[in-house]
Amino acid sequence: MHLLNLQLMRILAVIPLYHPDTELLRKNLDAFAPWVESILLWQNSPVDASCLEDCPWSAKIRFCGQGSNDGISKALNFAWKTAADEGFDAVLTMDQDSVWKNFPEFVRKVSGNSAPYGFYGPGVNGKAFEGDFIESTDLITSGMLIPMRVLDAVGGWEERFKVDGIDNDFVFHALSLGIKGWKTGGCALIQEFGRVTFRRFLGIRYRVYNYPPERLYEIYRNNLAVIHRYPDTGEFARRFRKNWFLRKPIRILLGEKDVSAKFKAIFAGIRDARRYANA
Repeated sequence: MHLLNLQLMRILAVIPLYHPDTELLRKNLDAFAPWVESILLWQNSPVDASCLEDCPWSAKIRFCGQGSNDGISKALNFAWKTAADEGFDAVLTMDQDSVWKNFPEFVRKVSGNSAPYGFYGPGVNGKAFEGDFIESTDLITSGMLIPMRVLDAVGGWEERFKVDGIDNDFVFHALSLGIKGWKTGGCALIQEFGRVTFRRFLGIRYRVYNYPPERLYEIYRNNLAVIHRYPDTGEFARRFRKNWFLRKPIRILLGEKDVSAKFKAIFAGIRDARRYANA
């Protein structure tokens, strides 16, 4: 049994907000809002609702959350419960800093009879491909569309993970249950990751993301917990260790402030990962 067709498919979208850029948020909404029925804006910081009063999609928008930073997973689980209570077919999870390219094509494919069982996401930052679906564990929370029967089977998101590793835990938890993620062709998502600046060393220009120590702690702890917890993380584990045990620490040393605090956070995250995996 597949999802309903495009005209009848009921999608609930959710965007956790934390001091959002209003202009970027409007671009975000404009790119997908016409094709979803309702949009939850979860406030992880106080947000002035009047900033979207003249938005063409304001009738679809509901503000939720108390304005305190509860993280992303709590917002997504609230959307899951709301979708179940209100009879939606699927939940679309979004980041405030994302903008879709060709969302109608995405919905057309995932709602068609040829869509494989599982959950779906686009290529990120221009990495669209021709064709329909390829199996993938490289899906991020933003742009992920999960049919309700899949979401019910997986059981939602890990609420101990506030920001980082949430998508990886969901993907590999689903895979451990025999449920696959599918990257969808013909569409993409433009996504900003962190506060990017550029540095030069020996004439080489490189990116620096400037994550604070507490964010680095969660990146290492949560993602390593996923690697410890699930058996099929081989390629993800290799990429994570290559990036976060080699490239990122070197860039922190060469181009960032608070180096000592950041490395203490990294070591603490590595130390605590197995305990989180086994809890």
